[in-house]
Amino acid sequence: MNWVLASICILALGFWGFTYHQSKKLEQPTYTVLASEHDFELREYAPSLWAEVQVDEANYSAMRKGFQPLARYIFGGNQSQTSMEMTAPVSLIMEESAPTMRFFMSAKMTVDKLPLPNDARVHFVEEPSRRLAVYRFGGILSEDKRLAAGQKLKQWCDAQGYDITGPVEVYGYNAPYEIIRRNEVAYPIASN
Repeated sequence: MNWVLASICILALGFWGFTYHQSKKLEQPTYTVLASEHDFELREYAPSLWAEVQVDEANYSAMRKGFQPLARYIFGGNQSQTSMEMTAPVSLIMEESAPTMRFFMSAKMTVDKLPLPNDARVHFVEEPSRRLAVYRFGGILSEDKRLAAGQKLKQWCDAQGYDITGPVEVYGYNAPYEIIRRNEVAYPIASN
């Protein structure tokens, strides 16, 4: 009986280790760290391309609703039935009047190279280079954790004298079944 439990533990640890390692290989937006203090960073991001849908509410539960049409799009729910590789992060922009869910598109893609979506809710956003203050935290992402992380980041930005120019953005980097997770909240910061 002990060998069964040991085998299950080894398989589980192997699976979790494999998925953690695989999520670290996902393509992510390019950035340069301008300043760093513990889990806080000021980053300069290169221009990036995102697929986006508008969601009903500016809260964490909206991520589930926005995830589905975006996942369908990248896994072949488009006019050319092209399946694309998963990237990271998945982003929720917490704009009160128009919250949106986004998937980062590969840097190899341009708007004219992306297949047209079947779902009219999916559209593309080209972000210019921009500066973001970011706070990184682990664990299962929840509304309470998101709110606490956003507050910590705002306090850090205030202490650093950074001018926040937009709503908080929430980034998730891992699949739901992964144990070790990387989450971030970010505020756009004025470039001085």
